[in-house]
Amino acid sequence: MMPLIGCMTSRVRYQVSCICEAAGYQLTPEEADTLMLIHHCEGVPQSQLAKMLGKDKTSVTRLMNALVKSGLVARIQDESDRRIVRACMTEEGKKAFTRIFPQLKTLSDKVLDGLSESDVEMVKKVISQMTANLAALDDAMDEMQGEEVSSK
Repeated sequence: MMPLIGCMTSRVRYQVSCICEAAGYQLTPEEADTLMLIHHCEGVPQSQLAKMLGKDKTSVTRLMNALVKSGLVARIQDESDRRIVRACMTEEGKKAFTRIFPQLKTLSDKVLDGLSESDVEMVKKVISQMTANLAALDDAMDEMQGEEVSSK
């Protein structure tokens, strides 16, 4: 099963790259994912974004740096808690979203072509369970690493 998921993921990543490039944006699939999440969760704290993406804080900082540098996203400090940094779309980011999102929706529709509604619901259920299993592994790994740090 994992090789099939890996192959599908690679193909989707390639298609996302092509869509972004055709729209005039040099975004990696991870940057495009991040942009989409920020659009749907405007003002999300960067730490929360890391959890949503399933990435460590360093990786999200790198993604944010690229999106900020390209002018698509801005970092805004929270007014009530200066330690919190929120990710917000710029006008250029909103423009990019409106150019890229319809193509990503079309890609999604094509990927699901030929699947019944019940098939799609079953796939969602299976992928959700697999994601939850991976999240539990992440939590266990974080816990083990925390124990290693505290014992030093």
